[in-house]
Amino acid sequence: MTDPHAPWNALYETGERLSWDMGRATPVLEEALALAAPFGLAPGAAVVVPGCGYGHDAAGLAELGFAATGLDFAPLALAGARARYGEAVHWAQEDWFTTQLGPWDALFDHTCLVAMEPDRWPAYVAACARNLRPGGLWLAVAFHDVQGRPAPPHAIPMAELRRLAGAHFEVLHLDHARRSHPRRAGREYLMVARRT
Repeated sequence: MTDPHAPWNALYETGERLSWDMGRATPVLEEALALAAPFGLAPGAAVVVPGCGYGHDAAGLAELGFAATGLDFAPLALAGARARYGEAVHWAQEDWFTTQLGPWDALFDHTCLVAMEPDRWPAYVAACARNLRPGGLWLAVAFHDVQGRPAPPHAIPMAELRRLAGAHFEVLHLDHARRSHPRRAGREYLMVARRT
């Protein structure tokens, strides 16, 4: 049986910077946190980053005072995260679909959803709901424009993101991200949704 995680782990084998890796937390993280604050998300809250890769966003959350967990199923990604940021974040080699960790107060999804094949999106959204406490917040950054590049990541229309989220969440905010990394400017949505 082939390990479904092996292709992702193989991407980290060279230790080189990956095309999606920005070398630091995304600037849209602070925008997402500001939008979530009126709905009760504050430092001290438990926040998970599924598909955390080298952990930049999880480390950014920890620096801002959140109890951050970085999840990835690629052991080399997590080894890179630990080497960069130490143990200020709880790092865990887990599959988002089957993890028994949590539940968390919020999750920060920086293009994890759109890195998957679209037929897996409903199951991913269900896992988001399952892994959050009642009333927990899903902060999602998703591409609406991948500049014609082959997937993944996939572009997702705003209406489709709203529809998918609506199965388990109340969408509180969904608009174009204003503070994306320059390489992604004008190509990302930002959503804040509350688990129903």
